[in-house]
Amino acid sequence: MEKKKFNKDTSILMELIRFVIIGVYGTLIDFAIEGWVTSMVNKQTENMGHLAAFFVMFAISIVGFLVATPATWSLTSIWGFRNVEKEAEAKSRSLKGGLWFTFYAFLGLVIGAIIQFLGYMICLEWTSWNINILGGFSFEKMFNVDGGLRIFFAWFVVLCIRTVFTMTFNYLTRKFILYKAPKAEEKDGE
Repeated sequence: MEKKKFNKDTSILMELIRFVIIGVYGTLIDFAIEGWVTSMVNKQTENMGHLAAFFVMFAISIVGFLVATPATWSLTSIWGFRNVEKEAEAKSRSLKGGLWFTFYAFLGLVIGAIIQFLGYMICLEWTSWNINILGGFSFEKMFNVDGGLRIFFAWFVVLCIRTVFTMTFNYLTRKFILYKAPKAEEKDGE
C-alpha cells in the first residue's frame, strides 16, 4: 500500500489553519478600528435607545470592515487558499474578485449583525434578563461591580455565536465560490 505524501497546499487542515490566521489578523484590525471609533462616539451613544445604539454600532462595524477587508482579501488571495483552479485564482486576484470577496464578506457582516441584534434583543427585550449591552456601550460598564460581569457574559456569548456563524459563512463562500479547488480530473491531468 502506497502512503500518500502530505501536501500543505491541498491539505484541508492547513487551509483551515491559514484561514483562521487570516481571520484573526482581520479581526484584530477590525477590533482596533471599532474600539477606537467606539471610544470617540461613546458619549454620544449614552442616552440613545438600544435600537439607535445598535445602528450606531453597526455603522462603526462597517468602518472596521472597510479597513480590514482589503488586508484580508490580499492575504487570502496570496496565501489563504492554495489549492485553487487556475481560472478561479486569476479571477480572485482581480478587481472583480476583490469586489466579490467584499460582497460576500459584507453579506456575512450583515447576517452576523442580524444574529447580534437578535442576541441583544433576547438579552434586553424578549426575556426578563434586562441586560442592556447597547445603551452607552463601554468596557468600563461591563466590568463594574453592579452586574457588569453579567453584561460581559451576555456580550461575549452573543459575540461568539456571531463570530462562529460569520467565520463559517466566510469559509464556505471562499472555499466553494471564490477559491474553488480544481476538480479531480484537472489535478490528475497536470
